Amino acid sequence: MLALLTLLTSLSTSALLTPDEAVRAALASDPALAARLADVEAATGARREPTFLRHNPEVEVSASNDGTRLSGSAVQPLSLTGEGIKAARSARATLDAAKAAADRARFETAASTRRAYTRAVLARELLRLAEQDWALLARLRRVAEARLAAGEGVDLELRLTRLEQARAMVAWLDAQAQASASDADLAALIGVVPGERENDPLVAGPAEPGAGTPRSDLIAIKAATRAARAALARERAAVFPTIRLGAFYEKDSGREIFGPAVTLEVPLWSRNQSGVGAARGKLRLAEAIEASTIARAAAEVARAAERLKLAEESLTTLAPDIRAEAGPARLAIERLFESGEANLADTLLLRSRVVEGERAWMEARAAVAEARIAVALARQSKSLLP
Repeated sequence: MLALLTLLTSLSTSALLTPDEAVRAALASDPALAARLADVEAATGARREPTFLRHNPEVEVSASNDGTRLSGSAVQPLSLTGEGIKAARSARATLDAAKAAADRARFETAASTRRAYTRAVLARELLRLAEQDWALLARLRRVAEARLAAGEGVDLELRLTRLEQARAMVAWLDAQAQASASDADLAALIGVVPGERENDPLVAGPAEPGAGTPRSDLIAIKAATRAARAALARERAAVFPTIRLGAFYEKDSGREIFGPAVTLEVPLWSRNQSGVGAARGKLRLAEAIEASTIARAAAEVARAAERLKLAEESLTTLAPDIRAEAGPARLAIERLFESGEANLADTLLLRSRVVEGERAWMEARAAVAEARIAVALARQSKSLLP
């Protein structure tokens, strides 16, 4: 707990939140991961339950008011059909499944955090573009107003700049909402309000997904199937009820009686049919989920690699840094309009091309980052972790 508080405090005061720092915070506070760890605790407790002596002993003592009569008994229920051993196997497999699911949850949390970081950076950069675009249109409007006041412009140019500025304002407000929503998503994972972060979404993805490790979700689902199979064996063993072995003692009017006691329930009418049927259904469900999970994992590996290849190819077709070229281009467009070398229609067209190009460049880098995260998660690569 102290380590968690220290980490969260450092994040809240840090000037820059890096992707690795975000992942560390999420691994310490993500509710989804905490739920998986809680499952491990529950499965550990179930694993510690007794096996052969599954039932607690029963002791009963009674006496009369005058003290002339005293009786007592001690009974231990026992299962002689291996029910306890099979239950222990099921509990072990359930614990193995819970541990593997928790391990997989660590990678899923890391991937979710990196995706949220990527989208938060992209949203902030798109907000910056919207602010720059609105500011540019405001300056163009002032130029149009000055020209009209000097008798050199036309009223239509001023009207068009006002309309374009209104559209830019709506886009800016929408970008504000998107940035706020992405910040909230990231905060829900890391447990604190995110501060400043990198300005390139590409940095959130692993530079190289690298070799993977055996996927823990496949290990977990196979263990869950083993647990369901052992649970069915336990329910079948429970067709025969426990034998109750013990001893009794009785004293009445000076006479003492004691001896062994055996109680056996005869399974004549009820033979645990409901328990066996429910366990058989759970086993079939576990087998179906196992087959589905294996197929999905194979598809994720293949599709993620294909997606990454296409995303990186699309990024290489763009200039190395369109963002660095957009600023001078925007300034040149503004000067052309101020000098009268470009009319308003051409100016607005060129300005939209710059905005669209810079936006496409940022979205392409975010797409590559998310594709790398998808590949790393499909392979369960440790490159996702800090």
